[in-house]
Amino acid sequence: MQEFQLRVIPLDNNNFTLELYQCAYKKAGEKKRPAAKCIGRLKGNALVQARQIIYAALKGNNYDPKTLSYNRQSPYILSEQTGVSLAILFQALQPLSKTERIANITSGIMGMSDEEAHYWFGKIANGKRSNALKALRVLLGD
Repeated sequence: MQEFQLRVIPLDNNNFTLELYQCAYKKAGEKKRPAAKCIGRLKGNALVQARQIIYAALKGNNYDPKTLSYNRQSPYILSEQTGVSLAILFQALQPLSKTERIANITSGIMGMSDEEAHYWFGKIANGKRSNALKALRVLLGD
């Protein structure tokens, strides 16, 4: 299983940004695994709109959502399915500002099956990222 980490980056006035990292696999013969790669960031209005989904993701990984605050030091370790869904969500919502589109895309992504989420994650992570994100936003945004 692929491991993902959700890290809290503190900002000013008790605000924070969430960053999602994909942990690399440790290769045979290596003492340490490579550093995790940041695959998404969410802040501001998009973070506020997606907070219920993030709380549900934390609950699904045996974390108390009340621990999500600007002063958290340790990352949340997430399952592969949760990480894939949040990766799609973070990247799809990052540039958006319209609350209705954010809500539509959020509900669409969270309603995806495991296979569909992995398909879109593969397109975004390894394919033509901008085209895949544009298609996803058009498909789910209305």
